[in-house]
Amino acid sequence: MVWLNRVEAYIDDLEVAADGLARQMKQMKVDQVPAPKTGGETQSGIDGSLAVSVNAATEQLAACLSELEGKVAQRELLLRATDAPQAGLTLSEKLERVKDPRGRGLHQRCELISEMMADINNHALSLFVCQFHLANLTDDVVRLMAGVPEPTTYGNSSKPETLGGNLFNESA
Repeated sequence: MVWLNRVEAYIDDLEVAADGLARQMKQMKVDQVPAPKTGGETQSGIDGSLAVSVNAATEQLAACLSELEGKVAQRELLLRATDAPQAGLTLSEKLERVKDPRGRGLHQRCELISEMMADINNHALSLFVCQFHLANLTDDVVRLMAGVPEPTTYGNSSKPETLGGNLFNESA
């Protein structure tokens, strides 16, 4: 089947793009604490090399995401192809309905890529939530020490307003 050949080529390209994105997320190391300086070195401010490497990695990450966005258009063409199975709305569903052993193998590869992308998404979302909370860490510590009521988080205004220090009590 010619459609399976095109799908196989697409999955090969998608796998390379997804693997590149996964490697890039691991190489960014934005969720790791830099090693402490030892000996006579003093730590004054943020290490500039870390910021430069994060900026470069962010550019590479954007390139990986752009490549994956291009794959969406290719997938749409495969889904709408006249020689594609009519049943199913996703590529995985269409491959699941193909009775050819090669189709089942491609379906399994689709599932593995899907799991990989879900892991990448969870990692990225976790980093975003951490960054969101760490961005206001100084303000939160000052607010807690001053005994000012805590602000609402994520629009949760039903939480009763308490004086500072409750965050540490709840975590204990």
